[in-house]
Amino acid sequence: MAPLCAAADPAQLEQLLQQGYIILRDVLDVDACDRLRQHVLLSTDAAAKQGRNDLFGNIQEADNRHDLKLTLCAPVVDALNGFVDRCGPLLEEATCAGGGGRVRIVELAAITSNKGAVAQPVHADTMHGVTRFLQSDVQLATASPEADGGESEDEAEDRNEDLGAIVRAVATDTALIYTCLLALQDVSSEMGPTHVWPATNTVEHHATLWSTSVGGKLNVEEADKAFGIEHSKMLLAKGDLVLYDSRTMHCGGANSSAERRSVFCVSTMGPGIRPDGTTWTMLRSLRNRLLISDFPLSDQSLAPTATVEDAAAALPPEQSSEGTGGANARQEAEVQEGRPVPPLEEWAAAVQCSWCRRWRPCAAEEAPKLTSGEHGFLCKSIGFTCTQEQGFSTEAIDAILG
Repeated sequence: MAPLCAAADPAQLEQLLQQGYIILRDVLDVDACDRLRQHVLLSTDAAAKQGRNDLFGNIQEADNRHDLKLTLCAPVVDALNGFVDRCGPLLEEATCAGGGGRVRIVELAAITSNKGAVAQPVHADTMHGVTRFLQSDVQLATASPEADGGESEDEAEDRNEDLGAIVRAVATDTALIYTCLLALQDVSSEMGPTHVWPATNTVEHHATLWSTSVGGKLNVEEADKAFGIEHSKMLLAKGDLVLYDSRTMHCGGANSSAERRSVFCVSTMGPGIRPDGTTWTMLRSLRNRLLISDFPLSDQSLAPTATVEDAAAALPPEQSSEGTGGANARQEAEVQEGRPVPPLEEWAAAVQCSWCRRWRPCAAEEAPKLTSGEHGFLCKSIGFTCTQEQGFSTEAIDAILG
């Protein structure tokens, strides 16, 4: 396999950008799929039996649906190399517009649904940049006479210009994520294939989702009606994949068959502001390590592969940073919701996010640098998220920092 150099197929790129998804056939051969599927099923069952919640993402559904974080064992590396060889140029064009930015893997997992798994709510993995801003609590300034103690017209105008820049940044500079679901066995209609609503990766369809649903979730019939688009079932053969824009509306179907359905799940993200959403299902030890430009990976120093004789031997050791049980739930929430807000007495200084307007603690020497960027300070710069509560009132923060 040669390093990435080929250009993306123009027709495939156009479909991915316009329709929000594309199906690619015969990405992995049958033997590679069988090896990976055996590893996935054995590892999933062994991890569940041991109560290794640190090895599962947050889409679990009791005993019926599991989202296993994968190690870099031989069948996983083979699948990754095949995926990047086929999809790498397409991903670089779609996420970087040919600009040569870094594309990294932000999710590496295998999703397995068993008989009885129910259909997921219709959703998009990430919020569209424009919708993300509109759903926030940012308010544009309203000028008040200086005599009343409010902002002057000039100050209000400056503030609105600054917020306008933030709107443009969120709308145009939010990183794009594309997710691959590669079938490890033939997928029939009874096995609960992924449902996709074509061309719904738009501001208009995100607005429809949020205005016609509770919490941004619809069932399949409601979504068909609300979007005015009939869903497409991803009836894939073994080795086929669907690659979709994370903003595209989709859901996993109900598995009414006697067969387990497993898909190899890889998400890649280009440069820009990290979007809200997605599950980020990936071993902590692999985060920020895998760039598309680094492929193909070699077969050296591979993790063990699960075997029928001893599947548990292939499970990675528990790490204090991953935890188990309740501790794991808290730590996984931190990954999604941002780093914990420390006690107020530990705050040395604070900076205000230009987008969500919440105050975040930082070291005193960091504050000038954090606020000097073109768009000011953003929560993600130091590990917080704009959906995370401030933790303390502004008055209490002012009182301790003076």
